[in-house]
Amino acid sequence: MLLNPYLLKLAFDRLENHSPSNEILKIALLMVLFSVISGFFRFSMRRTLIWMSRKIEYDMRSDLFEHLLKLNPSFYHNTRTGDIMARATNDIEAVRMMIGPGIMQMSNTIVTAVTAISFMLYLSPSLTLISLIPLPILSILVNRLGQIVHKQFMKIQDYYAVLTSKVQENLSGVRVIRAYNQEDSEMKSFSAHNEKYISLNMGMIRIYSMFYPLLFMLAGTVNIFVLYFGGKAVVLGEMSLGTLVAFFTYLAILIWPMIALGWVISMYQRGTASLDRINKILYTKPAIESSSISHNKSELQGKIECKALSFAYNGKKVLHDINLLIEAGMTVGIIGPTASGKSTLVSLIGRLFPISRGQIFIDDIDINDWDLHSLRSKIGFVPQEPFLFSDTISNNIVFGVDFANPAEIQKAAESAVINKDIGNFNDKYETVVGERGITLSGGQKQRVSIARALLTNPKILILDDATSSVDTETEHLINMYLKGEISKRTAIIISHRVSAVKDADLIIYMETGTIAESGNHDALLSLNGRYALLYKTQLVEEELNRM
Repeated sequence: MLLNPYLLKLAFDRLENHSPSNEILKIALLMVLFSVISGFFRFSMRRTLIWMSRKIEYDMRSDLFEHLLKLNPSFYHNTRTGDIMARATNDIEAVRMMIGPGIMQMSNTIVTAVTAISFMLYLSPSLTLISLIPLPILSILVNRLGQIVHKQFMKIQDYYAVLTSKVQENLSGVRVIRAYNQEDSEMKSFSAHNEKYISLNMGMIRIYSMFYPLLFMLAGTVNIFVLYFGGKAVVLGEMSLGTLVAFFTYLAILIWPMIALGWVISMYQRGTASLDRINKILYTKPAIESSSISHNKSELQGKIECKALSFAYNGKKVLHDINLLIEAGMTVGIIGPTASGKSTLVSLIGRLFPISRGQIFIDDIDINDWDLHSLRSKIGFVPQEPFLFSDTISNNIVFGVDFANPAEIQKAAESAVINKDIGNFNDKYETVVGERGITLSGGQKQRVSIARALLTNPKILILDDATSSVDTETEHLINMYLKGEISKRTAIIISHRVSAVKDADLIIYMETGTIAESGNHDALLSLNGRYALLYKTQLVEEELNRM
């Protein structure tokens, strides 16, 4: 396309020399041909580079998501969900713009500038020198404003994370907001955050509104000087009119790269700021990884041993000198008051938190030497607060396995005493539950989670207060149905109710991160200690409820 201004010069020269019209026609047709070829390559360039940027965006978002799944729970305790969402959306889009349209426009600017200036030097070195005088001013201007844009965009992205976190928290807690009649208060709070975000963006707009007029002013000033000195040279016969027209055309072509340069610099500053934010996550190393000597047993037996196990979370010691031996196939009940370390203990068995060597052994192998995938695939875990995906009940149950036929799904549901409830739904197992399973009751969510764990056929089954949201009668039914399933594997049952653990082979009573008492039900009653007191208290409560 950059040949066309020179062809325009030749056409003007022919007109001045009164050349035949067919020569001018040939030049015109050549200019049309070059324009068509230019259009084809421009299309190819955009299709290639934009496609490439979309592919990188896809890879980057996939890599970020994969890395997020590897990070330990403490990362999510210390990082807002809205902040993570902002990096996975806005920040990745900013990086895509930098490596797609940004590279395209930068390449186009460089090629256009080098070629146009070369032609301009050929046409008139003196006019070219005059034209390039503002370049140092432009360079300083772009550099200074680029730094301001980078800082401003970092503030915008950081506050965008605050805004998305506010939305996420309000939507997750919408029932609490309504229950306490705080809609107006939360709306005012959100409006204040929204106004702050708009204010930061307006600051960026002010920078842009200064930048482009300055560029046009520089370009206009250059045009005035070129018109004066070039026009004077044409009048004196030192330059042809065609040369001046071609020179002005090249100068006009250079104006867009000058403007695009500012846009590209801004895009680059945005992209690098966003890339820094993304890299903060990607460079966060998972605290838990499979070691180079990881064991990948096809058959895990289920023996668990804790030796002088101590664990601190955020500097606060949660477990103190725990010694515990669970033979394969045993059923162990863990009971005790709130915040006694019960859930922390079973979380360490699934290696959800980093643990020092020599403290936990699975099948006589240090837990740090187990392959994470191999270990966790053999553990069925039902947390105290079950999580269901916004999907069908069937898909929620089969979440932990690659495939399961309807009969296997139904059997797991029957063992979890949820099959009857599912049968009452219009779409049965194809019923779609809401976000986090909101359309189900707390007890139904817990039982679906139990069915999910049973379907994986784990060697170690951990039930962390998994029946806390069901009534006593349903809990009795679940315990009755689970007896056959529990007998096939090592089972750890955490509960606040003695009735859920009294049939266990071993019961441990935990208090302030230590094992206060241990033994079977009869042995603990004979001690007449904390467990016996809890048992008697719950018996009295049951008698009162029957009255």
